[in-house]
Amino acid sequence: MTENNTSSKVLLQFYLLVIYVLLQFCWWAYLITNLNKEVHDLKLQVEVYTNKNTEELADAHEQLNAKLYKRWLMIAGEGSVFALILGLGIYRTRKTFKKEFELSKQQKNFMLSITHELKSPIASARLQVETLLKHQLPFDKQEIVLKQALQETERLDALVEKILLANRIESSAYLIQKELFNLSDLCYKIINNLTTAQLKNNQVNAIVANDIMVLGDEMAFTSILTNLLDNASKYSAVQSLIELNLSYEKGIINLLVKDHGIGISAEEETLVFNKFYRSGNEETRNTKGTGLGLYIVKNLVKLHNGTIKISSNTPKGTIFTVQFKTENSA
Repeated sequence: MTENNTSSKVLLQFYLLVIYVLLQFCWWAYLITNLNKEVHDLKLQVEVYTNKNTEELADAHEQLNAKLYKRWLMIAGEGSVFALILGLGIYRTRKTFKKEFELSKQQKNFMLSITHELKSPIASARLQVETLLKHQLPFDKQEIVLKQALQETERLDALVEKILLANRIESSAYLIQKELFNLSDLCYKIINNLTTAQLKNNQVNAIVANDIMVLGDEMAFTSILTNLLDNASKYSAVQSLIELNLSYEKGIINLLVKDHGIGISAEEETLVFNKFYRSGNEETRNTKGTGLGLYIVKNLVKLHNGTIKISSNTPKGTIFTVQFKTENSA
């Protein structure tokens, strides 16, 4: 609420300044025009008093009127250019203000989110280790606790790796290592490696064509698939269906991830690929996340000369469609 009030106050001050500048511009335009008219009238009076010849007086009047008209044209032309530059400056400044406020809000949400995301696995792993130190547990229970601690450590490692990957992408330091690999096998491998907790007990229905070979970065494709499945799980109800389809048709590899969750509004379809962007406010949002997943997906797809688009999944949910041309496959 405080951030919104601060944003409103700054914008109000900006609009007041804009109104003041516009009023001053109109006032100076009036003064210049009026001054030119007064000079013109004075010159006419001088001609009347100094020139008694009717024809010469008429010629003088005509010349003075022509000069006045040219000055008005000059004032109008220069004023229009100035007004255009001023309007463009106001528009760009307002756009920059809004962009900075939005970025500040997203960064705040990211810090709130990342704090929770980092503390949660650390606290969980610590609790499990303390349990092993304080209690003499049977071997089978020790194994369960250790596996849980390992899962939290892997979760923390994945989160840190995601942040580092996003930074490498943003700084153009990420270089893809192309090699020929089986994308069909990779899809099944990723689905099998995702834990029940990661998928919130969602059922993944995979329809994958056999032996689709791709020339690309296998680690990048792993990140693409993992983030798309993770995103589908976050915004779907527990135990709902997630569909993964992989096919090859007419020289195009099609990868589709469908969910039956809350969906994405038309206004947010382009925003969700921005770094740190997440729907709603971090202080009231229930789903975990950093706002980096889809940003990473879009850029990794782009590095492979692919495309990604969002569409609605009737009656509810979202479909992410990723396409790669034949030149990246074999």
